[in-house]
Amino acid sequence: MKAAIYIRVSTQEQVENYSIQAQTEKLTALCRSKDWDVYDTFIDGGYSGSNMNRPALNEMLSKLHEIDAVVVYRLDRLSRSQKDTITLIEEYFLKNNVEFVSLSETLDTSSPFGRAMIGILSVFAQLERETIRDRMVMGKIKRIEAGLPLTTAKGRTFGYDVIDTKLYINEEEAKQLRLIYDIFEEEQSITFLQKRLKKLGFKVRTYNRYNNWLTNDLYCGYVSYKDKVHVKGIHEPIISEEQFYRVQEIFSRMGKNPNMNKESASLLNNLVVCSKCGLGFVHRRKDTVSRGKKYHYRYYSCKTYKHTHELEKCGNKIWRADKLEELIIDRVNNYSFASRNIDKEDELDSLNEKLKIEHAKKKRLFDLYINGSYEVSELDSMMNDIDAQINYYEAQIEANEELKKNKKIQENLADLATVDFNSLEFREKQLYLKSLINKIYIDGEQVTIEWL
Repeated sequence: MKAAIYIRVSTQEQVENYSIQAQTEKLTALCRSKDWDVYDTFIDGGYSGSNMNRPALNEMLSKLHEIDAVVVYRLDRLSRSQKDTITLIEEYFLKNNVEFVSLSETLDTSSPFGRAMIGILSVFAQLERETIRDRMVMGKIKRIEAGLPLTTAKGRTFGYDVIDTKLYINEEEAKQLRLIYDIFEEEQSITFLQKRLKKLGFKVRTYNRYNNWLTNDLYCGYVSYKDKVHVKGIHEPIISEEQFYRVQEIFSRMGKNPNMNKESASLLNNLVVCSKCGLGFVHRRKDTVSRGKKYHYRYYSCKTYKHTHELEKCGNKIWRADKLEELIIDRVNNYSFASRNIDKEDELDSLNEKLKIEHAKKKRLFDLYINGSYEVSELDSMMNDIDAQINYYEAQIEANEELKKNKKIQENLADLATVDFNSLEFREKQLYLKSLINKIYIDGEQVTIEWL
């Protein structure tokens, strides 16, 4: 008989007793004791057992016609979901005459009793996963209720040093943070804040970094966990509550009063993205005087074009605003729901390809770990980056697939496509474009619309 060894570990379990090498050795010995040949070893490193979206598992399932048995170290290595466990055993293994054997529970599917026990144990595997998750959430809530932040020794909070999971003011960083708040109150603009800080000789951070610092009430003494709990912390505040809420009022005014002047505002506000560097395109205006006449020019350029105090230029094309807007409006006026679906299918293919690449990266990383090239501590940070990309692509794929299935949304979008765009007011045009378009990607002369 040919047996496939299936191994799944998370980075935390590698620190404990379920390492890849340990599972491989024990399962290989089991196969030898039964006089089974090892067909192949399928390893999913760092993947959750809560779903079946695992590359090695799916590869093994595609080869069941060449396999007589699947062997795992423990039942929860196959899955921590009762539904997925039953699906794998009944819909995949048994239908392909493949036996399933779990070493730790000494169970296999060759007998009715074994199949029944596997079903029962899968309930407990799922219960354990859900219990661990609930305990983690409760632990976080209890910590916040005690006035302690969620930041741990591995984390880093600008303005504070983390000692024994508690926050203590870092005077040098706190001094800079107070200056950031003071300058922002004067300038009421993060862009001007960045320019002022550069002139003062400080390292300039990204727009989002300053936005996070200026809106995080941790700095005026509070701690929170999602929408579940928000209380006064035990750490010493860096910013007074009065100043913090003055800054929030500035942000509130900025949000309520966007510049909607037709000559200077962007019809494609927050829609245009640079394909070269991933940053947004910014709408700009330039006034020039020629032969006594004043001329106004509008254009769209990558954020890196003028933000040289913060970013390196990426060299993408600068588009005349009227030309780009005319091009987009023309495509909107010729909007075809059928062609939109074709675009969505192309987008899904692209996302699936990117997802495969990230999974391949993850597998290569674990191959290096198995070969001793990385320690677990090194693996965690790299794996987190890859997991973040995988989660992003999976969410995009799920959203696109759900949209395609939702007939009501399709009908609404088809109705929107019949609107006479040119008859709308400027603000209505902006809102209308955002009801149809997710993003507009610029790569030199090439303009690609990502429809909603």
